[in-house]
Amino acid sequence: MRGCEEEGLLIAAGPERFPAEHAGPYVRLNYSGPHPAAFEEDARILGRVLG
Repeated sequence: MRGCEEEGLLIAAGPERFPAEHAGPYVRLNYSGPHPAAFEEDARILGRVLG
């Protein structure tokens, strides 16, 4: 998801998150970090890139 990265939002690869099943064509959203106020902007970035 290069578009997200260009806007400062990093998306981790999924296969290691699904050890017992095949990773599908979707994004799993997990929010954590030292600045929870940024999560709303992160969602907007993701929406712009995917939309």
